[in-house]
Amino acid sequence: MTTRRARTDLRRRAVALLDQQLWCWGRDVARPEGNVLLDLGMCRYRSAEQGPDRTAYTGRVAGDGTVWLWGFGLMYCDPKRGGVFLRRNGFEPLLVDTPPERPVHSSEQLGPLIRPTTAQQRATAGALVRAVAAWIAGYEHWIAETFGTAYREAILAARDKPPVVPAQEMAAAWEHLAKKATRLTLSPPTLIGARSKLLAVLSANSEAIANQPRPWEWAIKSRQQRYRTA
Repeated sequence: MTTRRARTDLRRRAVALLDQQLWCWGRDVARPEGNVLLDLGMCRYRSAEQGPDRTAYTGRVAGDGTVWLWGFGLMYCDPKRGGVFLRRNGFEPLLVDTPPERPVHSSEQLGPLIRPTTAQQRATAGALVRAVAAWIAGYEHWIAETFGTAYREAILAARDKPPVVPAQEMAAAWEHLAKKATRLTLSPPTLIGARSKLLAVLSANSEAIANQPRPWEWAIKSRQQRYRTA
């Protein structure tokens, strides 16, 4: 298999895995016994407009960073490196330098993001993608340890498409992507009608994201740090 083909296959798998992960977060939010994200200390920002993708969730991650989750994608921010935005159905890492100022609720509200083109930008994007993939892997490990594999299996079984990876392999799949993060920062093949840039300005209420560590931060911190220098 050629290097280009391998990179294309890796990106295609990353796109499908992120789509599956966002579905799972949506089901975690709707859990009858309680919203998992809120129970873990994340903050919720509802939009005045109705829509399944318009609610924003944010929380602290190890190293004083933050993660933002929407139905249309996610953003991972590190105070030393900036942020990276991953949109649903694309997995094209886009960098953001502007610190969050207020929550947004649709892709149309996003501010300027940068497609990494220089070696330094690609290195930054790779480090951030590695960090967010490791964070998601840690989250899935925590889900399995807390609720059992059957919980994720039931969620994936209710989806209208077959799983990219089975429930018991989701954490490992994200760990694999963390190791391959640099390959995912290279520009994808040009698509007809694809936008060359996305816009994103985020902001978080500093009081909403409390200074004390969240309960779930420590549950996933060690696994995230494992891939930070991989």
